[in-house]
Formats: sequence, structure tokens, C-alpha cells
Amino acid sequence: MLSSLSTMMSHGFKSSKQDFNFGPWKVTAAKNHIMKSKDIERLAEEMNMPSLPEMLFGDNILRIQHTDGYGIEFNAIDALKRVNNMEDAVKVACAQEWQESRADCEHSKEVAKPYDWTYTTDYKGTMIGDGMQIKVSETTERIDMEKLKAREQIMFFDDVLLFEDELHDHGVSMISVKIRVMPTSFFLLLRFFLRVDGVLIRINDTRLYHEAGKNYMLREFSTRESKISELKFQKSQADLEYIEKRLKLDFINSTAENGGSAEENPAVVLENLRSLKAKHAALSSQVKEIAAAQKESMDSIRNNLESVMKVIQNVQQTADVEVQPLTESERESVELLLASALIQTTPEVPTAVAAAGHQQPPSCEYKELSVAMLEAVPSSVRTNVKLADLNMFYQQLQQHFSKNSGSLSVQKMKLLKMKVSDAKLRVLQHLSLVEQDRKGNVRLVK
Repeated sequence: MLSSLSTMMSHGFKSSKQDFNFGPWKVTAAKNHIMKSKDIERLAEEMNMPSLPEMLFGDNILRIQHTDGYGIEFNAIDALKRVNNMEDAVKVACAQEWQESRADCEHSKEVAKPYDWTYTTDYKGTMIGDGMQIKVSETTERIDMEKLKAREQIMFFDDVLLFEDELHDHGVSMISVKIRVMPTSFFLLLRFFLRVDGVLIRINDTRLYHEAGKNYMLREFSTRESKISELKFQKSQADLEYIEKRLKLDFINSTAENGGSAEENPAVVLENLRSLKAKHAALSSQVKEIAAAQKESMDSIRNNLESVMKVIQNVQQTADVEVQPLTESERESVELLLASALIQTTPEVPTAVAAAGHQQPPSCEYKELSVAMLEAVPSSVRTNVKLADLNMFYQQLQQHFSKNSGSLSVQKMKLLKMKVSDAKLRVLQHLSLVEQDRKGNVRLVK
């Protein structure tokens, strides 16, 4: 329920106070006139600061309070208490020139008590409540910005300014808090914004989010800062990219107007050709290196394996010693070696290895995933996984486990040329088709 509790005129400023109920929570937004100079001087003395912002709204407040009395509020006084009153951290752009022009003056290096004259604050809100307060704890859960992008009716909105200062005509420093209430949730943004002309831009954000029916809120704090020189460089790059795209677009439009095709634009064709040639050369070089290394490794492994098996056979024939069958891990190694060698050649497997290997199981039909099954997986889990790629990987897993027991590591999947990826494994886990132990080994769920 939205109601205007009080409205009055003070020095030409319209003061107001509004309440809005959201379930057990009541949102209060109060706005009043700027604090009087004598009150600001008294407050500065109490806070041990030489001065306070020019426009200080000490009575402005935005409060979110539960029916049980606890909650959180945002006000200017508590925000200023988080300002560093012991250090002057930022110099204006003309500070160096001013100091050099007065190098011979004995009083030029005498400064007043240092303090952060930009009023930078990392204020995140004030907990309220007599005897009971909101418990603050760390969490890995984050505010779902995609939900906030969804179109919903805004039932209540307000923007409350806490303080603002023009930094003696060298920029601006301000902090304000905004809130919007939708049918399913409310979202609050407390933003401190600082611009020191020719020096830097700094933004400290506190975001607060609550969904109806939940017994907690999510609060996130972030800080960003960039020097003006860096921003100018980034703008120059953006301008050059814009000019390049505009010239290209003009060329294409001109070609089309003269009866030509945009695809036949010489500039576009040449650029695409250069790009394709560069990519082709890079891929060709990588393929050659990989093929050479793979061939060398496989030749070495096969030669060593054949030598070992010949030695074993000679020992059996001459010493009449019975050789124990290969263990499961040894059999897997042999199978892995043979699978990796298929792309080059099919080597002869010594008799002892063949005897110890698995028998070929009868062919069977493999399960495939449907479009509906993939779409049932949340987009945050499946990301950009395609159904065809997922089915190919799932079939490779079924083929392997139809012949082998136990589990399969990600590294072994890659050696077996399986199209494995973390996203595909997450999708199959979500569909309860595979399980993954603490070591990352995977097995099918029967």
C-alpha cells in the first residue's frame, strides 16, 4: 500500500515521506531540505573533519524494516562516518603546477589537517533493530541480474540523495540510494560516484536484493576506479573503431547504390581473404606439429610394447614360467594405446595381450537425448552446448562403458578422442545420466 504520510514546504523545498508495504517488509523513503550551516559545522566538529559536503541531506533516509522491528537503512551521517578523516588520498590535476609555481614560498608546503576531501565512502547500509538485527554472513550466491532484466510492473520507486559536493569546482562527489519494488522482489542500489576533473573516476556500488517468500536478502559491494588518461585512451580506440566501421559501411552502401553487391565490395573481400589466410596458416602449422608429435609418441610406445611382449613370450618358452594375466589397469592401458593408434595404423597385438583383452560385446542400441530434455536443463548449466555434440559425447560414453567397467577420467576421455567438455558433463549430471566422484572420474548411471 502506497501512502503519502506528510508533505510540507520548507524554504521552497518540498519535503516528503512515503511508505510502501511488501509482505512483512515496509519501505520508507524520506526526503527533507539541506542541513543548515550551523548544524553542518557542529557535525563536522563531532566527526573530527575540517569540512563536510556542501549539500548534506542529514534527514534524508531510505529504510527497509520488518514487522518484527529489524531491518536496514541508508542515511548520510553513517555514510560520512566511513570517510577517511586522516589522509588526503587524491590530488587535483593542477596540484603539481601549483606547487611548482610556489616552490620559493616558505608557506607553500604548509597544509591544513589532511582528510579525504573527496568524501569517498564504502558505506553499505546501517543495521537497525532493538535486540534483534539482520545477521550478516558470507555466501557464494549472487544476485541474478537476468531476473532483474525481466519486464515486471514497478509498484514503487524512489531516489534519495544523501549528499553532494562539487569539490571546489574540481569535480563532483555524491551518494544516492534508489529502490524499486516489483510484485516478486525489490532491488536497491546505493551508489557513491566521484569525478575529479583530469584525475580519476570512482564508483562504489552496494546492491540489495530480496525475493518474496525468502528469509534472507543478498547484498553485494563493488568498487571501480579508472584514471582519466586511461579512459581517454579507451575512447580514442573506440573512436578509431567507429571511424573504421563507418568507412566500411559507406563503402558498402556506395557499392550497392552503383548496382554492385555488398558481398563484392573489394575492401570486404580482401579483409575476409586476409583473415582466412592467417587462420589457415596458423591451423596448418598447429596440425603439423601435433601430427608429428603424435606419430613420434605412438611409434615409441608401440615399439616398446612389442619388445616387452616378445621378451615375455621368450621367457615363457625357455623358462616354462606361467605369466599372470594382465590386470584391469594394464588392460585399460593397452586398449587406450590401441584406440589412440587407430588414426595412424593398426599395429599387430602380441598374442599375450590379445588373450588378456576383453571380448567384443554384441552390438547394442544407444540412447539419445531429445530437444525437450536439453531445454529442461537451466540455461546457466547448459550454456552453449548443442544437442548434436552432446549426443555424440553421450554415445561415446555408452560405447566405452558397454565394453569396460569402472570409471573414466577426463584426461583419459581426451586421450580416447572423446568430445568431452565441462559443460557437457554438467548437463549429463543434471539429467542424472552420469555421476562424477571427488577425483573427477565419471561413470554412467544405470
